[in-house]
Amino acid sequence: MAIKFRADEVSQRTVVQSYLKFLSPREDVHIIQGLGNIVDDSVQSAVEKLGSNISLPGTVATILQTKDESTVTVSSCEVESGPTQTSDNENESATETERSYVDSSATSEHGTKPAGSTPPPPKSIMERARAAALVLNRYRIEYKHDKELPKSIKFSQTQIQAALEQNKAIELVIPAFPFKSPNRKEKVLGALPDEAERVALLHLNGLCLAIKDAANCDAYLTIVSDGITYNDILGVSDQEVWRYGQHLRQLAEDNGCQYIRFSRICDLVGTEHASENLTEEMYLDKVPEFRRLLEANGPADFDVVDAIANDPDILKTYRGYRRFLETDLTRNGRSKSEQGRQIGEVAKAMITRGKAFAAIISSKYSDFIRLSIHPSQDTNKVSIATLPQDNQAVATPWHGALVRGLNGSISILHAATVPALTHDLIYDADGRPSYFRERSDAFDWPNMNVTFEYLYPCGIVVKPAPGHQYPLSMLDMQKVRKLAIGCSPIVLRGFSNTKNEQEFVAKAWHLGPVVPFRGHTIEVVRNEANRDPKSNNVSSAEAMPMHYDGIFVTKMVKDEETGLEKRIITAPHFQYFVSQSAAQPGDGYTLFTSSDLFVRHLPRNNPIEKLEKLKWTCRTHGFFASTLDDMDLVVKHPTKNTPCIRWHESWPQWKTNFGHTDVSIDNDGGSQKVVDLVNSLAYDRRVCLRFAWQEGDVLVNDNISMLHTRTSFSTEHPRELWRIHTN
Repeated sequence: MAIKFRADEVSQRTVVQSYLKFLSPREDVHIIQGLGNIVDDSVQSAVEKLGSNISLPGTVATILQTKDESTVTVSSCEVESGPTQTSDNENESATETERSYVDSSATSEHGTKPAGSTPPPPKSIMERARAAALVLNRYRIEYKHDKELPKSIKFSQTQIQAALEQNKAIELVIPAFPFKSPNRKEKVLGALPDEAERVALLHLNGLCLAIKDAANCDAYLTIVSDGITYNDILGVSDQEVWRYGQHLRQLAEDNGCQYIRFSRICDLVGTEHASENLTEEMYLDKVPEFRRLLEANGPADFDVVDAIANDPDILKTYRGYRRFLETDLTRNGRSKSEQGRQIGEVAKAMITRGKAFAAIISSKYSDFIRLSIHPSQDTNKVSIATLPQDNQAVATPWHGALVRGLNGSISILHAATVPALTHDLIYDADGRPSYFRERSDAFDWPNMNVTFEYLYPCGIVVKPAPGHQYPLSMLDMQKVRKLAIGCSPIVLRGFSNTKNEQEFVAKAWHLGPVVPFRGHTIEVVRNEANRDPKSNNVSSAEAMPMHYDGIFVTKMVKDEETGLEKRIITAPHFQYFVSQSAAQPGDGYTLFTSSDLFVRHLPRNNPIEKLEKLKWTCRTHGFFASTLDDMDLVVKHPTKNTPCIRWHESWPQWKTNFGHTDVSIDNDGGSQKVVDLVNSLAYDRRVCLRFAWQEGDVLVNDNISMLHTRTSFSTEHPRELWRIHTN
């Protein structure tokens, strides 16, 4: 069966494609590039449901059945309101829409359409640009809330809107990642990138993805390595600059940071040598020329002393330089006053070079959104932290060592200040020191050689070290439990015999008392192809709302204070999964949202103390039909005593073929703003892990400190998880 569009209507085919995808979700509806056709093995059932006329959000389409039953022609397809969303990758841009559309002609038992059965109209370009600018605002060093936007964010919104109007990718640029501090004894762990840079690249790639999510448009960040701008002033060799940059690029590739690009000064100053064509030998030979061309681009009338005195941004940069130079430059017999004078002169020289560097970046990337690692007034550039951290003063990865807490928290500290009594130095696969980790017996697995790798933004993958293999039966699930309480989810990857039912169930009891679900120990989570609207969307291929398991499992207890009976939720503490079969790459993600990170990234006008006072109501229709009210939005974790978000995302009828869910705040005036805040932050890429399953993965998740959901997945690749709840 083929669905054909008139040539002048091809621009609207993505909307109809998405609609048909959900009318016939088991079929593979897609577009053949350049033909304007949606081709499907058999969409007869979808056509029958459509009838002769359908009404789509923002679109009016008329479907005419021809005598040849293999072809359906769309005779008219016009936009009623709002611009059409486009993307360089049309199939990718359709994915988010595809998982949302359902048959809007479906009716309730009373013959009327359920509330929320019609999707909202597509966002305008202006709305998408503002949403993307708000994302960028949240990554700022000085971020407080979304109410008052600095000049830099307002200007970035106009740049984003211009890119969207021209159907171009959103481009950002940041001068950063020059080289490791020359103080290798006290500040950093070596001359090459380590765990600090890895996390920073993942964080910045996450920024690009977050902007892409908001704007429905690709976003790229170009990192201009400014190493040879300053290295000779600080006594760092050109070779170290080159090798640091090369390892950084490899690190980005190895970690899938596809929205990060790199550039060197030679790409900016008009030389014939593009950085991708340079060898180390060529680079070292040409550095003097690159540096000379850089200095030639500096403003001739620039007075560094006057600039420090009169430009607030340059003054902040000068003070920042002085602060790190105090530890980068050794005294070498100089007095404190002599050392202070030298630091001042070096800082001024760096500002002068930096002025020239900024000028060529502005010239080369005039349409790019300018980011900066330095605190500023946020007028001409957006000041961001290169990685999430609990430091009082924001630090960069090349000026310290990354330190992990047992709860996964990140700090950047001078290596010499990390206490050896409480932290272990962790080495990478090549045997180089990489980061510090808070000491715990949870990382001590006797008779097993395993590695621990932190996911971004949360979670840990535990794997047998290369050359080793261990069965699931050898794992100490109490250690896994302890890790999960601290930094969920814990992924056990590469262990053998994980898909064996007997072994899987046995280890569940080692994790904790098993809590049966609907009378079964194991809940099989897979697509059952059940179209009954009263059944459960868990056993479908649909996307699901953000939630925690067990919200609808309740019991009546007597209130000790009032003597009256009240309904309480008996949610299990842990989720324990094994992947029997995984979706195809890029499909069927499980999303895990950390309450610790949620609280950390709350805007200042909505602190956790405010949210702790709120109650909410969840009304669910269909399989879990119930109304739960007077629920705490925030509860305390039973082990850590930390605040945990309890939530079930609103899920309107247009997003599902099954029962919809309505959510409201009971107090605070029933504020929809709180609902929007929780939904927004729950999917924030600094808070929410997008986890891709591999067959055989075992995963343990703290169901109290974490929320979770899943994306939709193709029915062509069976995705099957086994889940057990434990306490």
